[in-house]
Amino acid sequence: MVFEASDDKISFIKQFFSVIILVANILVFIWQVLDPTGQMHIEYAFVPAEFFAGEKQWTIFTSMFMHGDFMHILMNMWFFIVITDNCEHAMGHTFYLITYLVSGLAGSLAHAFSTIMIPIWGPMLSSIPSLGASGAIFGLMAVYMILYPRNKFLLLGSTRVVSAGYFIVTYFIAELTYAFFAFEMSGTAHFAHVGGFLAGAVLAVVFKAVRGSSYMNKKKES
Repeated sequence: MVFEASDDKISFIKQFFSVIILVANILVFIWQVLDPTGQMHIEYAFVPAEFFAGEKQWTIFTSMFMHGDFMHILMNMWFFIVITDNCEHAMGHTFYLITYLVSGLAGSLAHAFSTIMIPIWGPMLSSIPSLGASGAIFGLMAVYMILYPRNKFLLLGSTRVVSAGYFIVTYFIAELTYAFFAFEMSGTAHFAHVGGFLAGAVLAVVFKAVRGSSYMNKKKES
């Protein structure tokens, strides 16, 4: 877990899609917990085998707002809050929302295709439900890395400060490694993280190519 090391004067509450997404994730998690069957509405999670069979394809969207347990949503929403205000402030509300959703969808698709492309254990995972906002959040991580690489992160429980670029690149390399070598051991859809990150990176590069560094001079909405 990390914090931004200094206040950048960007108001989270005025980044209204960030607020809506945060509230939506929390409300969906409460709805999951209240499932009388105790299954946390797992039928709305994304199952690659069903997707490729043309069944329940809408779950590629619904699964983006679901989480498996309290620690899952806590970790995702913590990092989301740290980075999302900068991303929405820089990109503008509409393009930010597009980036978030495209990254989430790309993450789920990357996970789905990994169950086809990766030998031996890939097909074994095609019938296992996946859920979580991680793909979309990794997309925002890529955006943050490209637009604010020199921002500083403070590591929780430490006085160590690292650049956002260094932290996020290191995190991505770890996820890429896990995607190929540790899925079957961790139970985490690491390819969803990789796919979301790459989608966010592409959109951030396009944004920066068009807008240059003008986003750095936008009025802060503190």
